[in-house]
Amino acid sequence: MKSTTSARPQAVSRTANFSLILLEVLVAVGAVFGGVGLIANNAIGMLPEWLEGTPFTSWTVPGLLLLLVIALPMAVAAIAESLYLRWAFATSVLAGVAQLSWIVAQWLIMQRYFFLQPVMFVAGVGVLALALVAHRGESLRDSWHA
Repeated sequence: MKSTTSARPQAVSRTANFSLILLEVLVAVGAVFGGVGLIANNAIGMLPEWLEGTPFTSWTVPGLLLLLVIALPMAVAAIAESLYLRWAFATSVLAGVAQLSWIVAQWLIMQRYFFLQPVMFVAGVGVLALALVAHRGESLRDSWHA
């Protein structure tokens, strides 16, 4: 009789890996859209009042930061996960932490609420949770080292 006890964790891991890649791609695409929209003379229509009390005088620098801090790590993590690179786990964790930090920084710096903030916070939690499930049994520490 064939045992399915080891097949189930592998299936869960594959499903989690696919879901993780999908979520990372969605967040990266959203961040590219948002970052480019902010850089392109605020084409996405963020309120100028939201910059009051922040160190920014336009949406250009926040747009660039969105591309560098969110879009780039999420895209690299999705690629690393897709190619099953050894450092994929670490990259996904880094991207998830960056996502959570980005939202917390928005709340602290702008002190404004936007409906996408909790959605993107949950996305960051999702990236972290899926990375843990997809890489269950792997060492995060080993993922960092060459």
